Amino acid sequence: MKKKRIIRILGITLGFVILAGIIGTCYFTGISVFNGSMQMVDNESTSFENAKAYFKKINFNLDEFKSKYAIETIQIKSTSDEHIIPADYITIDGDKNTDTIVMVHGLGGNRWTNYPIANMFLENGYNVISYDQRSSGENTAKYTTYGYLESHDLQDYVTYLKDNIGDNKKIGVWGTSFGGGTVGIYLGSDQANRNVDFAILDCPMSNMSYMLSTEMEKMDIGIPVDFMMFTGNIVTKLKLGFSYEDANICNRIGDTKVPLLIINSRADEITPYFMGQDIYNSVKHNNKKIFTVEYSAHAEIYFDYPNEYENNVFGFIKELE
Repeated sequence: MKKKRIIRILGITLGFVILAGIIGTCYFTGISVFNGSMQMVDNESTSFENAKAYFKKINFNLDEFKSKYAIETIQIKSTSDEHIIPADYITIDGDKNTDTIVMVHGLGGNRWTNYPIANMFLENGYNVISYDQRSSGENTAKYTTYGYLESHDLQDYVTYLKDNIGDNKKIGVWGTSFGGGTVGIYLGSDQANRNVDFAILDCPMSNMSYMLSTEMEKMDIGIPVDFMMFTGNIVTKLKLGFSYEDANICNRIGDTKVPLLIINSRADEITPYFMGQDIYNSVKHNNKKIFTVEYSAHAEIYFDYPNEYENNVFGFIKELE
């Protein structure tokens, strides 16, 4: 009897040890995935100096842009996490009471890297608010969440704009790549349906799970991708209160009432062509268009096809009048 009791105790102890090991392995893996995926960039790697290097690469004349327009740096406080959201309010002649675009940059960018396409909007009579997404530029919010928490910052700037321009003025939102995900999630909100007149998604990300799993497969570290996704999803839910599926743009945008233009490329290897198509197909209303090019790299369509890009954007906007 005593021997059986000892064996039973050892069995129970071993079971607890194995269970603790499984839980520990899951938690360690989940934390590692969380840390690697929820802060993809930081303020140093997305500083103004990096923007200047980008301008040099694309031959954008920053001094000419700054002399041409009135640029006021503004800051508002996030209503969700209480961090400061910096932005540049760019006007044609200092008059803020006119049609305005809120621009949302992609991962690795900042509010300044939007300037080249902002110039297109300004030349066509629209003011621009270009702000720093979380962990980018001068926005010190800690996490990058594939548009989920970032959509709250966009909502705050649309609210700010609505309070500062006339009711008869248009508000548009434009987002590229990761920023397209931010805009897409935001478009699923009642606030967007009330306040936004049109939206433009340039090479938009559509699916957080796809982006993460694809990157994990490239790493090839010997741990099953499904296991990493499972544990990372649990830790994300525990720490930030949302799951990967909550950041699926296709699930969020379906009931939007906001007129939508999607711009994408069949040659895009970062946010593949199907992502823009999936978003387009998810939107239930018919006030939507998609402009696709064949050979442009990710987020390079404006620079490869400037006339076609501009004509499609403003042709779409004009049809809404």
